[in-house]
Amino acid sequence: MAEKTKKSFFETRLMRSKIKSRTVSLFPEAGLGYLLGPILALMGNGVINIWLIQYWDKVLGLGTWNPLFETLLPIISSIIIIIGNIFVGRLMERKPSLAGKARPLILLGMPVILVAMLVLFLVPFPTAAAEMPDPNAVDNGLLVSIFIAVGYNLYYAIAWPMYYTSHSALVNLSTRDSGKRGLLGTAIMAAQLGAAGVSGMFGGLLVDLLGLLPKYEYMAPNDKGEMVKMVTNDLGEAGAVYNTVISRAEANQKWTILMIVMIAALVLGCLLEYFFTRERITEENIKNAEAAVTNGDVKGQPKKVTMGKQISICLKDKYWWMIMIFWFLYQFGGMMKNNGMSFFSQALTGTNSVSSVINTVGAVPTALGMVIVWPLAAKLTKAKTISLGGVVAALAAAASFTCLGFIGNTGAITGISVVSFCIKALGTAPAMYISIALMANVLDHQEAVYGVRTDGFTMAVYGSIMVAMSGICNGIIVGLNAAFPDIAARRVLHTLLSFGVEGICYLIIAVMFIFMNVEKFTNSDNKAIVADQKAEVLAAGGEWLEPEERAKREEEENNRLVEEARVAQLKENCEKKGLNFEEENAKFLAQKAEADKKAADKKADAEAKKQAELDAMSADQKIAMEEKAKARKAKQDEKDAAALVELNKIRERVGRQPVAE
Repeated sequence: MAEKTKKSFFETRLMRSKIKSRTVSLFPEAGLGYLLGPILALMGNGVINIWLIQYWDKVLGLGTWNPLFETLLPIISSIIIIIGNIFVGRLMERKPSLAGKARPLILLGMPVILVAMLVLFLVPFPTAAAEMPDPNAVDNGLLVSIFIAVGYNLYYAIAWPMYYTSHSALVNLSTRDSGKRGLLGTAIMAAQLGAAGVSGMFGGLLVDLLGLLPKYEYMAPNDKGEMVKMVTNDLGEAGAVYNTVISRAEANQKWTILMIVMIAALVLGCLLEYFFTRERITEENIKNAEAAVTNGDVKGQPKKVTMGKQISICLKDKYWWMIMIFWFLYQFGGMMKNNGMSFFSQALTGTNSVSSVINTVGAVPTALGMVIVWPLAAKLTKAKTISLGGVVAALAAAASFTCLGFIGNTGAITGISVVSFCIKALGTAPAMYISIALMANVLDHQEAVYGVRTDGFTMAVYGSIMVAMSGICNGIIVGLNAAFPDIAARRVLHTLLSFGVEGICYLIIAVMFIFMNVEKFTNSDNKAIVADQKAEVLAAGGEWLEPEERAKREEEENNRLVEEARVAQLKENCEKKGLNFEEENAKFLAQKAEADKKAADKKADAEAKKQAELDAMSADQKIAMEEKAKARKAKQDEKDAAALVELNKIRERVGRQPVAE
């Protein structure tokens, strides 16, 4: 007899997901769980990614007294970060429950992130002369360096992977409905962009407004040769004669306060993301395991897939390689842009305001892209839409270099940069919003071919790329910045890093995704997955229920439990307040009946309107519409049949039975 699995803490009534529907909803699931929650949780990370290196360089003066350490720490630490992400990937696969394999880690990682965020900015201040004119003036450099290294690796290698790898897996595990998964993928990418946008938009303004970086005034010639007062955050640029407006020590004291605000946002965001998401695919696999329980099995535990098996599957999957190369290029170009934009602003204008203007105005085409991307993807496929956008992004990046001809004219530099950025943002929008859904297609295809999912390893690699890349790019930016001390060379350098690198990355993506055709298997993959699940359950002597029927029964059972809880709560409230339960319950039922009637009437009106439009059509128009629909269906059926034949050949090559046509 099978042993009953003990429920985890996350399966208790208190910790259950607030999402009860069998289908994905725009609100609250997408709105709170995949948009607002992640925006709040990711904002602090956006600030850290962009401004941590500036804090090291300009507040702590790390580039002055230990430049090699400042350059190499983020790059070398990427190895530890990769190990951390693989560890989290293994944790996800260890013992999934009905609460999910990823969702619990979001809450478990939250306190670790809180500590790590504080440690990053509680570094002992270097003891030296007021503004450290002598590189050897720091006498506690070793202690400061140790604190920096510990804080950096605690955050990026341990704390953040626990949230980010789990957060990134949610779309893949949310549903098998490609359209709904696209909605959630768009929401979660919009959240990441929104958080980065808020950090970029207000980061530069807050830095200048709150005095988070030191500030120096000095006299220098403008583009007309006139000596004017200039402002900079870089002591080296200020020269020998300058006036300190904000000292390093004064700037250092303000970072902890900012992090406390970011921590409050993180806690609220993690709670929203945990309670308003649901892993329907994880639940499905556990329910199938319960139905197919055999002697010696542990009830409720789906078959486990070792990390070695997952790695083996991924390494021989061309689509997996393409999506991972895409993520590498996407994040490398994006981080060079995001993390380098403040350096670009400082190099070309001497302030941080240009980067804030670029990010603020650039948010408009980014938001517009969210509206136009999915209709375009429905016509062209996701991969082709990303490829087309990549060409636009590359051309816009090339145009940005014209701003180098207007040094000294802040208005012209701002205008050219903003226009180039906005056009580039439109080009990058497809990659931003539909790439997560495309990766889910890749994972589904692996499941259809091999009978197992590789979420653990795939999300570990994805998380490693997304988390480690910020540090790698920061190391490259700081290293190159030190290698080119001349301000004229820095202007060209930071234009290349902030615009050119991303353009090159998107050009490569555009070419590569011409060959990314995994979407043609979507319907065949779903058919194969359901067929495999059914065969496994029946072979074990279990009862098979079609996914729709099982979801319907679960929803009915959930509605029953919700109603029981409502009645019990109402009785308790009536006893406390001395009210008549029957009367209060009747009031509620009457209000519910009225609300249900309004909803039914609204639905009936919509259907009547649709029918009226149909009735208004002539017979020829109706015939033409029907013929068009039939032709479209026949064309899709033909594509699906060809894809199923190809899928079956792949399954046979890996030793699996073909799916019945």
